[in-house]
Amino acid sequence: MSFASHADQVLDLGEQGCGQLVMELMLAMRTLAPGQTLLVIAYDPAAAGDIAAWCRMTGNTLRQSLPDSSGRQFLLQKGPNRRC
Repeated sequence: MSFASHADQVLDLGEQGCGQLVMELMLAMRTLAPGQTLLVIAYDPAAAGDIAAWCRMTGNTLRQSLPDSSGRQFLLQKGPNRRC
């Protein structure tokens, strides 16, 4: 199953780790309006924890996560009035 058909934008982070993953995530979310969604694809085993923590700290929402044969997929929703 894929979230791609439900996402406003897709970001494939490959094997990027914490620092680069968070920076790319922040830049991608800046392009979205509040309420829009971002599908993040990440292969780093620590991505689930990093993305969940980033969402909590920034007020964005981790809507769902889904294991995928090529990594993991995370569907994020931009929070109201958030710059990142």
